[in-house]
Amino acid sequence: MDNTTHTFLVSRVNPVPVPKPRPAHLPPDADMTTTIRQSTARRPEDTPVARVFTSRATERSGPQTPATPFWIHHGPDDTLWCSVRPVAQDVYEVYAADGTSTARIDRRAARILPWPRRVQWSARPTSSPQPATGRVGTWYAWLLYVMTAPLWLLFALCVMVYSLFDGTADDNTFRSPARTRWRITGARTVLDYRGVSKTYRYASPSLDIRLAYALAVLQTWDRED
Repeated sequence: MDNTTHTFLVSRVNPVPVPKPRPAHLPPDADMTTTIRQSTARRPEDTPVARVFTSRATERSGPQTPATPFWIHHGPDDTLWCSVRPVAQDVYEVYAADGTSTARIDRRAARILPWPRRVQWSARPTSSPQPATGRVGTWYAWLLYVMTAPLWLLFALCVMVYSLFDGTADDNTFRSPARTRWRITGARTVLDYRGVSKTYRYASPSLDIRLAYALAVLQTWDRED
């Protein structure tokens, strides 16, 4: 298992059916729906560092429903690394390949009142009392985002009106701040997501690489839904 520092991308792909013979831990309708690749990978045919499988029977019906269970396989040899299952709204249990529980991931929703707070992702390993916690968007990015909101809203409105006459369907929406740094008490940043490049930097063996990948997959799905 590679616990060295590296930068990776999480990408959704067109569902690829699992070839036969199918691994016993995967459901009959499992497809590969997401890949995790080194950011330096240049060709689509390059072997990913990990593959993510989901079941068609448990696809999400909306942003308020729990995410589907998924299985993360090691890319080069296609062996099971871990599985992630929703146990409640915004709560996920992470299991090792042998079925033992290794961590719990929680997502705390954002809100404005009674005081503003950002979306927060936390991962608490069963072997450690210290969770890895990251808030989505830096405070200064959110401040700039709010202060400039009238300008980019006006720009987005103009682009939308222009597209009605031009016939284009480009996505000109402005995404909210996404930079997320996961930290563990007493340690430096262990996982860092940069919204502009959409890359994750795994920075410390203090966080299990399987847990880092599970966090990255869940956050990517959450932002794309």
